[in-house]
Amino acid sequence: YWNLKGHQAGNVLDHVLMVPASRVTATDDSLAITGELPEVAGTPLDLREPRLLQEAVDAGGPIDKNYCLDKSADQEMLAARLIGPNKVTMEVWTDQPGIQVFTGSNIASAGPASWWHGKGCEWKQFGAVCLEPQLWPDGVHHASFKSPILRPGETYRHHSWHVFSVDDERGIKRGASEVS
Repeated sequence: YWNLKGHQAGNVLDHVLMVPASRVTATDDSLAITGELPEVAGTPLDLREPRLLQEAVDAGGPIDKNYCLDKSADQEMLAARLIGPNKVTMEVWTDQPGIQVFTGSNIASAGPASWWHGKGCEWKQFGAVCLEPQLWPDGVHHASFKSPILRPGETYRHHSWHVFSVDDERGIKRGASEVS
């Protein structure tokens, strides 16, 4: 969960997000994965161009979707770019086929004790955004999705990392660093 303004610094709806994905995994009313992969073009879920989270949420409601990244199998690529109003930028890179985007709409309804009990803080609704590289969810039930099943003797590896930078007043990146 990320808030590029800092811990307990208000909501993230003033952050800009870009996710290079033309499709999402569809869910039914109970949030079960249907196996359909609808296109995001022309919908409130379209984040292929940088978009203010407030605009995306206002247009389509809170986001809690797996985005199907526009990439070939096992290719490492930029999965998301999040930019705070303070010009702090975080890039998420991965070899995974999807990234879960959750705008934190039910953080407050779950109660602060369930989030950071004992840490002396209280999270608010939309207080952070989750950007989680992953296999497409429920792959065990959808033959067209990459299987999440690991058999005896098999090894599972994936690589995801974050790159942080800050743009100065001229738009020049300063202090980029990677965290794997």
